[in-house]
Amino acid sequence: MTFNLVDDPWLPCLLIDGTATSLSLRQALLRAHEIQDLALDTATQYPPILRLMLAAIHRAAGNGPHPGPRSAKEWILLWEQGHLPADPINLYLNDVRHRFDLFHPQTPFGQVAGLRSSNDETKTIALAIPFLAAGNNAPIFSSVRDQEPPSLTPAEAARWLLHALAWDTAAIKTAAAGDPKAKAGKTTGNPTGPLGQLGVLMPTGTTLWHTLMYNLMILDNDNSGSGDMPSWERPPADARWREHIPAGLLELYTWLGRRIRLVAETTLDGPRVRRLVLCAGDRLRTADLYQTEPHTAWRRSIAQEKKLGRTVFMPIVHQPGRQLWRGLGAILAHQSVTDTAPDELKPPDVLVQLRMLASGPLAGKLLLLRAIGMTYGNQNATIEETYVDDLPVPVAVLGLNDLRWEKAALDGVRDAECAARHLGTLAANLAKAAGCKDDRLLNGRRDNARMSLYATLDQRFRRWIATLDGGGLPQEAAYQWRSTVRHRTHQIADELLWRVPPTAIRGRLVNLARDRTEWLDAALAESRFRRALDTDLPQPPQEADS
Repeated sequence: MTFNLVDDPWLPCLLIDGTATSLSLRQALLRAHEIQDLALDTATQYPPILRLMLAAIHRAAGNGPHPGPRSAKEWILLWEQGHLPADPINLYLNDVRHRFDLFHPQTPFGQVAGLRSSNDETKTIALAIPFLAAGNNAPIFSSVRDQEPPSLTPAEAARWLLHALAWDTAAIKTAAAGDPKAKAGKTTGNPTGPLGQLGVLMPTGTTLWHTLMYNLMILDNDNSGSGDMPSWERPPADARWREHIPAGLLELYTWLGRRIRLVAETTLDGPRVRRLVLCAGDRLRTADLYQTEPHTAWRRSIAQEKKLGRTVFMPIVHQPGRQLWRGLGAILAHQSVTDTAPDELKPPDVLVQLRMLASGPLAGKLLLLRAIGMTYGNQNATIEETYVDDLPVPVAVLGLNDLRWEKAALDGVRDAECAARHLGTLAANLAKAAGCKDDRLLNGRRDNARMSLYATLDQRFRRWIATLDGGGLPQEAAYQWRSTVRHRTHQIADELLWRVPPTAIRGRLVNLARDRTEWLDAALAESRFRRALDTDLPQPPQEADS
């Protein structure tokens, strides 16, 4: 029983001609320029699989024991080829091919040979698939139960194996036999998988080759120190685990966040996987990752700094229901165009590198920034939501030499936030004028109005930011967007005003802070709204003229 990821097809791909096919790791790398994108089972499979491919490219592009590229010049040489170099990739994959066999008896890929639980119990493979019911994780619409586990092909099992290593839930895990840190057959205090602690951000392009190149980091001693190598070049893992800092990107990309063994069985249709052993794996110290992890934005944590006595940045995770573009300030976090204090925010290193290359080989390119994350519940032991969003980002917005386009994009977000805030205040004031005194209801009115504006601006913002390609004038583009924001805000405000009851038109006394009262009616609420909107979002010249 064998299935080797280097040469057996397991990566569903969509080619640039529209054809769907399944390729091996070797084929996907060598034909990356012919592939539009990976077509995986779920969006959360994308980051761990892409990072595995990146680790292989880093090793193939290296010089001896040192992964590459090690300079901007080496990165540009790779870019100018228009495809990944075949000879280095083939040589490297041939050298490590024996470590990519999914069912190898001594060194199964991403697993621990002979791993067993302390009571020799195995679990259903659904434990590795978040939208299927297994143990404590019980999605409402899952038709799968532990008594009838799904049967996965080796290709499917390989994809879900990588997914479990990266995103698995936290809390108590079954103890592995031979784990010295286990107690009473359990391992406690487990964090989520390494990607589960991040708000993953990955720039993607028109082909898989573009995507891989956009995410191929230039390595140095800071992000790839001595001994940095992927998991398949290290000695095979055993049941023992430890908490430590990765030596660099390659170890981080292939982190064994869990100890797993796939239990394969022979069927008439070939090998199938229905059960597995899943135990605690290596633990990351998140507070130490901000200088290494390139695929998330960071926020400085004063509380953690007081606790640890050093500078600490914590990853910014995605918020369900919040469009990606509304967090653009944290994503770009350019000191000269944000209102935050220096060093409060740290952008993803992958975007910092693209900013450096924006005026060179990447000039004029349009990126699609892909955001992926998971929201956990009940002590991180269950999965509540999956976050997926794509945002077009022209390279001009990342430009280091001309910050005007970046400022225009961030000002566009600020305009939308200001308008939403004033619209929410109008909705709450109209409710107060009508007699509402319940803070929960007032907050609900405020949030509904804000969400209505964000919903109507969402697709418009995505189309608008895609036009910031360096052509025209940034100020004209900013005026165009402000005009759109004002127009949509006034539309929703008019709808709110048309629906007010007669009691709101008459008005009433409402309580203010410090036992003060004032008379509030719909007319006063409207007047304050329009005055605040005109103050924070002045009319663009063309709108004022008309």
